[in-house]
Amino acid sequence: MTNMPEAKLAREAELCYATLALATDYDVWHETHEAVSVEAVVQNLLKNVATAKDVLRRVIPAIAPPRGCECPSLLKNTVITNPKAFPGATRKKLELLLDPYFPRERSRRAPAAGHPRSKPASRSPLQ
Repeated sequence: MTNMPEAKLAREAELCYATLALATDYDVWHETHEAVSVEAVVQNLLKNVATAKDVLRRVIPAIAPPRGCECPSLLKNTVITNPKAFPGATRKKLELLLDPYFPRERSRRAPAAGHPRSKPASRSPLQ
């Protein structure tokens, strides 16, 4: 298994990303390794959980903010499409990623009828 989709998506979302991979067994690719039982896999999995917790306890404090990497602004110069050409539905789906660089132009709409700032309804001459 690879991390390619996750790494790519994290980069597009301007997230720092790292993988901690721990093997549970080697029988698939290691020709001289004997067959592995479910019990052995579960035992290794539990050891891996303990190892992962230990690694994270030590690493997370070392990588705490502020970030000095370029990850938080990777999209700044990557979108070359004119923002006016973004289809509305696509723009809505991507607003979390796009808004920091392409703020939406807020149009001033007239308030809805009945809204305190709306103009009173005009009367026809027959009323």
